[in-house]
Amino acid sequence: MTTESYTANYQSGLSYLKLNLKDPARETLKRALAQVSQDEMREDNPVYLGIVSTLALLSLEQADFEGACRYVDQGLSVKKNHLDLLFLKALLLMDQKKYDEMLETIIHYLLAKGNGDEAVYDYRYAHEGALKEIYENLLPTSYRLAFQQTEIKELVRKLYPAARNDWLKKAHEIMDKTDDQRNHQEH
Repeated sequence: MTTESYTANYQSGLSYLKLNLKDPARETLKRALAQVSQDEMREDNPVYLGIVSTLALLSLEQADFEGACRYVDQGLSVKKNHLDLLFLKALLLMDQKKYDEMLETIIHYLLAKGNGDEAVYDYRYAHEGALKEIYENLLPTSYRLAFQQTEIKELVRKLYPAARNDWLKKAHEIMDKTDDQRNHQEH
């Protein structure tokens, strides 16, 4: 199929979503995905990545966790720093109670946040609301319940100045605050 075919179906799928018609959106997006050739499943193809991330979101909303994981993994296999896919992966890992992996995924998300590719990929989860969800819910939960929290915190402490990443710095501050709260409760 041509690029125009799957792009048109992707745009139609998004239009259905704007009208809250999720079933036609899902079917149209699946058709669009089937039209993407193997050669076009690349990191520099925002339409392809938009298709798989939207299908992952729709699968997650339907509690089809296996389908959502499949779409997330498919997209991350070609673009490992795709913000939407990393955000969705963190949610899926939380559902699976894999808190160490979830924390690692959040760190990857925060590192990817500084890539400057938000306009190219038209991310859904690059806004302040998504960061608020990470800082107030996902990060504290995953850090508190992770087995290797000490090692991960040390890695973040070393990583944020090297990467000059303020989002990671804030994550480290939240880890410190979580530790302080835990120490206060223990004493």
